[in-house]
Formats: sequence, structure tokens, C-alpha cells
Amino acid sequence: MTKGLSTFEVPLPEDVALGECKVYGNYELPDEHIIGATRGGTKLTIERSIKEMGYDGSYGPTKGLRRYEKFISKLELQALCLKYQIQDTITDCESDSNWADKDWGDTGGTYAAETSIVAQGDQSIKGTADTLNYGIHEVFSASKNFTVFSNGESSVVADYIGFQYYLTAQDITDLGSAHLRIGFHMDAFGTETNMYIYDIVPGSLSAGWNSFKIAKSAFTEVGTGDWSAVLGVSVKLSDSPNAEVVFYVDEITLIQYNAVLRSSLLPAIRSGMVVTDQTTYYKLLPTLELVDADYYENIAIVGQKLDGKAFVAILKNCLNDGAVSLGINEKDEVINATTFSSHFKRSAKTTVPIKLRTYDV
Repeated sequence: MTKGLSTFEVPLPEDVALGECKVYGNYELPDEHIIGATRGGTKLTIERSIKEMGYDGSYGPTKGLRRYEKFISKLELQALCLKYQIQDTITDCESDSNWADKDWGDTGGTYAAETSIVAQGDQSIKGTADTLNYGIHEVFSASKNFTVFSNGESSVVADYIGFQYYLTAQDITDLGSAHLRIGFHMDAFGTETNMYIYDIVPGSLSAGWNSFKIAKSAFTEVGTGDWSAVLGVSVKLSDSPNAEVVFYVDEITLIQYNAVLRSSLLPAIRSGMVVTDQTTYYKLLPTLELVDADYYENIAIVGQKLDGKAFVAILKNCLNDGAVSLGINEKDEVINATTFSSHFKRSAKTTVPIKLRTYDV
């Protein structure tokens, strides 16, 4: 070998980490959730400062007489693609839907398309009913599976069914003791044996559009309900009204519930935010005080090396103490250049708040 030159070594597949990683909050804990994914530019920094202690009679540093004066671990993410709360459309109530006259039991009620009283899109569904069980219905062109979202993630019973009703003040009065009952059916049209139902009482309605998010677990099961094989939906009166009732329905959806992902931005910031559920949106109010609840138990990046094997870096007791710059693009939401820092616990001052793993299988 020529003196002064070094041999170049090609990195092995197990030495090369790919640039895109998943970012988790509270990794391997009961409330584990994914915050998003990195788009390259991930930097893990462990900053250490060692303090030398003197020893009489020594001519230099003495082994064993030193300690860490500073140990700081930081995770810098140049591009963090945030995870959205999933919302799948069950029926958009537009012209492509199959709404029709009569309740699911094929009794009575009339349907009409409505283009002037609309919550979303270009059209809502108008129903008119004046008798017990009268209403309107839609038979799906194919059965729908409410146990999985369109992106393949499972839907649990804590997830919501969202829908919107419009009534005038007079129509609310005309309901009397009748409820507006929404039903999801497992039987063919004309048969009401197996279904899930939920009643909206007149007292919870106000004049105009009313938005509801009802957990699947709050629906009453009639017969044998099966969220994985829903053939259609109906809206009808649960009792006899005082007079004819006109109601409008729009945009029925399956909405993902996540106690942490109440906003796509919140999991990344987390600290200094008070969040209030306003049914149709979440209100985020910044505060200037940091409390223990603002910290993640940990933040983890889970990535893959070129050989397909995984690596994990877990930073404990994390706080996002970096700048947050949110880029909103079409079908994308990215936080640019933000930093999570780990912290020692007061009750465990000598427990280093970082774990690194590399997998051989």
C-alpha cells in the first residue's frame, strides 16, 4: 500500500440506514401512536461533556477520576410528514348515492334531492315523514366494511360515525317525542332484523345544521350486528310525530378516534396546548406554561437498513423544544426542521434517557 493513502471500503448493507423512518410517540406503551414519517434529513445527536477531576501528585488526567458534566440527546427531523386523522365517506349524499323513499322496513316516507340546503358538496338528502317508522334509506351498491379504513388501518368501536342533520325550529317542535333514528343494516332492504341504531332526541337538535360524531360503541345492536358487512343506511322516525317532519341529511362518514391525534399538528408540538373538542373541529389554545403532561414518555424513530433489518432509537421524557414550521401542501402536511430533546427525570438522575437498538433478524 502506498504510504499516506487509505483503502476505501464499500459500506455493507447492514451499515446503511435508509433516510425515511417512522416517528412514534410513547413507543411500546399502551398509548403508542404514530406521529408521522420522516422524509430524509434525520439527525440523532448525543452531546457529551466530560469533566476531569484533579488528583494530587498526578502529572495528567487520572483514569477513574472523571464524570459526565453534560449528556444531552436530541432528535432533529428536517421533514416530518404528519399523520392525518382518517375520515372515510360512507355516503356523500350527492347525486351518485342511492337514497330512496321509505324506511328500511319498506313502510313509508319520501325522499328528494336538495341543492339549496347543503352542508357539504352540492347536494343533501331531504326526507319527509309523518308516521312512526317512516323515513328514507340508501342501499349500498356493495356491502361496506366499517372495521377497516380505506388505507388498511383497523377501525375499532371507539371510532366515530359522523353525520349531519338539518331541521327548522318548527320541524323540531313537530317531532314531539319522536327521535331521528339512524340505522346501519345487515339485512336486505325490506327486512329489519340485524342492525345498529342510534337515536337523536329533539332536545339535542337546534335550528339549522347539526353535526354529530357518535362512537360505534354507542350504537344499540339489534339482533346480530356486524360492522364488517353493512348493506345500507336509513334515517326514520322512532315514534309518531306531532305533525309532518321535514329533515335533511348530509355527509355520513367513518372517523378515526385517537385520544392523542386530535390534530395532525398537535402531536408534533404537544407542549403548551389546551385542546377542546368542538364536535366538528378541535380548538387549540396555546399556553405559556409547561407541565409534566406536555412531555412524551418517549419519542422513537423506527427505520430500516439496506439489508432490510430494523433499527430503533428511543429518546425518553421528550419535549419538542425546537422551532415548528408547518408546510401545508396538497394531500400533505409537513413540519420542517423540528427537534425533540430527551430529559433526565428528577427521580432518576443517573438513568440515561436514550436507548438504541439494532436488529440482526
